[in-house]
Amino acid sequence: MNLLNLYFTPFAAVMVVTAIYFSDPDARTKWLSFGVLLASLLVNHWFSKNIYRFVGWAQRLKLLQVWLTFLWSAVLAYLLMPYWAPMWLLLTLPPVTAALYQSRGQTLLTAGVCAASVLGLYWAYQMKVGMPLGEVMWAQGVIHAAFIPVLAAFVHELAQTALRMRDAGRG
Repeated sequence: MNLLNLYFTPFAAVMVVTAIYFSDPDARTKWLSFGVLLASLLVNHWFSKNIYRFVGWAQRLKLLQVWLTFLWSAVLAYLLMPYWAPMWLLLTLPPVTAALYQSRGQTLLTAGVCAASVLGLYWAYQMKVGMPLGEVMWAQGVIHAAFIPVLAAFVHELAQTALRMRDAGRG
Protein backbone atom coordinates (compact mmCIF):
# COMPACT_ATOMS: atom_id res chain seq x y z
CA MET A 1 0.00 0.00 0.00
CA ASN A 2 2.86 2.35 0.78
CA LEU A 3 4.32 1.95 -2.72
CA LEU A 4 1.00 2.97 -4.21
CA ASN A 5 0.83 6.01 -1.96
CA LEU A 6 4.46 6.84 -2.72
CA TYR A 7 4.05 6.82 -6.51
CA PHE A 8 0.42 6.96 -7.58
CA THR A 9 -1.05 9.36 -5.04
CA PRO A 10 1.36 12.18 -5.94
CA PHE A 11 0.81 11.43 -9.65
CA ALA A 12 -2.96 11.69 -9.25
CA ALA A 13 -2.70 14.86 -7.16
CA VAL A 14 -0.36 16.54 -9.64
CA MET A 15 -2.58 15.54 -12.56
CA VAL A 16 -5.69 17.00 -10.91
CA VAL A 17 -3.95 20.23 -9.90
CA THR A 18 -2.39 20.55 -13.37
CA ALA A 19 -5.75 19.96 -15.03
CA ILE A 20 -7.39 22.62 -12.89
CA TYR A 21 -4.58 25.13 -13.35
CA PHE A 22 -4.08 24.81 -17.10
CA SER A 23 -7.62 24.11 -18.25
CA ASP A 24 -9.33 26.68 -16.01
CA PRO A 25 -12.69 24.92 -15.47
CA ASP A 26 -15.68 26.79 -14.09
CA ALA A 27 -15.58 27.65 -10.37
CA ARG A 28 -18.01 24.90 -9.32
CA THR A 29 -15.99 22.20 -11.09
CA LYS A 30 -12.75 23.59 -9.71
CA TRP A 31 -13.90 23.55 -6.06
CA LEU A 32 -15.66 20.20 -6.34
CA SER A 33 -12.48 18.73 -7.81
CA PHE A 34 -10.33 20.18 -5.04
CA GLY A 35 -12.78 18.84 -2.45
CA VAL A 36 -12.78 15.32 -3.90
CA LEU A 37 -8.99 15.40 -4.21
CA LEU A 38 -8.57 16.54 -0.60
CA ALA A 39 -10.99 13.89 0.66
CA SER A 40 -9.18 11.17 -1.30
CA LEU A 41 -5.78 12.28 0.02
CA LEU A 42 -7.01 12.29 3.61
CA VAL A 43 -8.69 8.89 3.33
CA ASN A 44 -5.69 7.33 1.57
CA HIS A 45 -3.38 8.74 4.24
CA TRP A 46 -5.60 7.25 6.96
CA PHE A 47 -5.59 3.87 5.20
CA SER A 48 -1.82 3.84 4.80
CA LYS A 49 -1.30 4.67 8.48
CA ASN A 50 -3.97 2.41 9.97
CA ILE A 51 -4.77 -0.56 7.72
CA TYR A 52 -2.49 -2.98 9.56
CA ARG A 53 -3.78 -1.92 12.98
CA PHE A 54 -6.93 -3.86 12.11
CA VAL A 55 -5.31 -7.18 11.18
CA GLY A 56 -8.57 -9.08 11.02
CA TRP A 57 -10.07 -6.45 8.75
CA ALA A 58 -7.03 -5.72 6.57
CA GLN A 59 -8.32 -7.58 3.50
CA ARG A 60 -11.74 -5.92 3.73
CA LEU A 61 -10.17 -2.52 4.23
CA LYS A 62 -7.95 -3.03 1.19
CA LEU A 63 -11.02 -3.95 -0.85
CA LEU A 64 -12.79 -0.85 0.46
CA GLN A 65 -9.80 1.26 -0.50
CA VAL A 66 -9.88 -0.12 -4.06
CA TRP A 67 -13.53 0.89 -4.48
CA LEU A 68 -13.06 4.25 -2.78
CA THR A 69 -10.19 4.89 -5.19
CA PHE A 70 -12.57 3.99 -8.00
CA LEU A 71 -15.15 6.43 -6.65
CA TRP A 72 -12.66 9.33 -6.37
CA SER A 73 -11.18 8.54 -9.78
CA ALA A 74 -14.53 8.30 -11.54
CA VAL A 75 -15.82 11.55 -10.03
CA LEU A 76 -12.62 13.46 -10.81
CA ALA A 77 -12.50 12.06 -14.34
CA TYR A 78 -16.15 13.01 -14.88
CA LEU A 79 -15.56 16.54 -13.61
CA LEU A 80 -12.28 17.25 -15.37
CA MET A 81 -12.11 15.05 -18.49
CA PRO A 82 -14.03 17.60 -20.59
CA TYR A 83 -11.27 20.09 -19.72
CA TRP A 84 -8.25 17.79 -19.52
CA ALA A 85 -8.36 14.60 -21.61
CA PRO A 86 -5.71 12.57 -19.70
CA MET A 87 -7.98 12.39 -16.65
CA TRP A 88 -9.00 8.88 -17.75
CA LEU A 89 -5.61 7.76 -16.37
CA LEU A 90 -7.05 8.08 -12.86
CA LEU A 91 -9.16 5.03 -13.65
CA THR A 92 -6.00 2.93 -13.90
CA LEU A 93 -5.39 3.37 -10.17
CA PRO A 94 -8.11 1.08 -8.73
CA PRO A 95 -7.13 -1.98 -10.80
CA VAL A 96 -3.43 -1.41 -10.07
CA THR A 97 -4.29 -1.34 -6.37
CA ALA A 98 -6.40 -4.48 -6.78
CA ALA A 99 -3.58 -6.18 -8.69
CA LEU A 100 -1.30 -5.99 -5.67
CA TYR A 101 -3.73 -7.33 -3.07
CA GLN A 102 -6.46 -9.33 -4.76
CA SER A 103 -6.88 -12.38 -6.94
CA ARG A 104 -6.53 -12.27 -10.71
CA GLY A 105 -10.31 -12.50 -11.09
CA GLN A 106 -10.95 -9.63 -8.66
CA THR A 107 -8.28 -7.57 -10.40
CA LEU A 108 -9.82 -8.15 -13.82
CA LEU A 109 -13.31 -7.39 -12.46
CA THR A 110 -12.05 -4.08 -11.09
CA ALA A 111 -10.28 -3.37 -14.38
CA GLY A 112 -13.45 -4.19 -16.32
CA VAL A 113 -15.52 -1.78 -14.22
CA CYS A 114 -12.91 0.94 -14.73
CA ALA A 115 -12.65 0.27 -18.48
CA ALA A 116 -16.44 0.43 -18.83
CA SER A 117 -16.36 3.67 -16.85
CA VAL A 118 -13.92 5.21 -19.34
CA LEU A 119 -16.30 4.37 -22.16
CA GLY A 120 -19.18 5.71 -20.07
CA LEU A 121 -17.28 8.97 -19.61
CA TYR A 122 -16.82 9.27 -23.38
CA TRP A 123 -20.53 8.63 -23.86
CA ALA A 124 -21.47 11.16 -21.12
CA TYR A 125 -19.23 13.78 -22.72
CA GLN A 126 -20.87 13.11 -26.09
CA MET A 127 -24.31 13.62 -24.54
CA LYS A 128 -23.18 16.76 -22.71
CA VAL A 129 -21.80 18.32 -25.87
CA GLY A 130 -24.85 17.23 -27.86
CA MET A 131 -22.97 15.85 -30.84
CA PRO A 132 -21.32 12.57 -31.78
CA LEU A 133 -17.62 12.36 -30.99
CA GLY A 134 -16.78 10.52 -34.19
CA GLU A 135 -14.82 7.40 -35.02
CA VAL A 136 -11.40 8.75 -34.05
CA MET A 137 -12.49 9.80 -30.54
CA TRP A 138 -14.31 6.52 -29.95
CA ALA A 139 -11.28 4.57 -31.18
CA GLN A 140 -9.15 6.47 -28.67
CA GLY A 141 -11.70 5.73 -25.95
CA VAL A 142 -11.67 2.02 -26.74
CA ILE A 143 -7.86 1.95 -26.65
CA HIS A 144 -7.89 3.81 -23.32
CA ALA A 145 -10.41 1.33 -21.94
CA ALA A 146 -8.45 -1.67 -23.27
CA PHE A 147 -5.24 -0.43 -21.65
CA ILE A 148 -6.72 -0.67 -18.16
CA PRO A 149 -7.14 -4.48 -17.95
CA VAL A 150 -3.81 -4.99 -19.74
CA LEU A 151 -2.02 -2.82 -17.17
CA ALA A 152 -3.87 -4.49 -14.28
CA ALA A 153 -3.03 -8.00 -15.51
CA PHE A 154 0.62 -7.00 -15.99
CA VAL A 155 0.93 -5.53 -12.48
CA HIS A 156 -0.83 -8.58 -11.01
CA GLU A 157 1.63 -10.93 -12.72
CA LEU A 158 4.58 -8.83 -11.53
CA ALA A 159 3.28 -8.99 -7.96
CA GLN A 160 2.73 -12.75 -8.19
CA THR A 161 6.22 -13.24 -9.63
CA ALA A 162 7.71 -11.25 -6.74
CA LEU A 163 5.81 -13.43 -4.25
CA ARG A 164 7.00 -16.64 -5.94
CA MET A 165 10.60 -15.40 -5.90
CA ARG A 166 10.28 -14.48 -2.21
CA ASP A 167 8.84 -17.87 -1.38
CA ALA A 168 11.49 -19.71 -3.42
CA GLY A 169 14.20 -17.84 -1.52
CA ARG A 170 12.77 -19.03 1.81
CA GLY A 171 12.70 -22.70 0.89
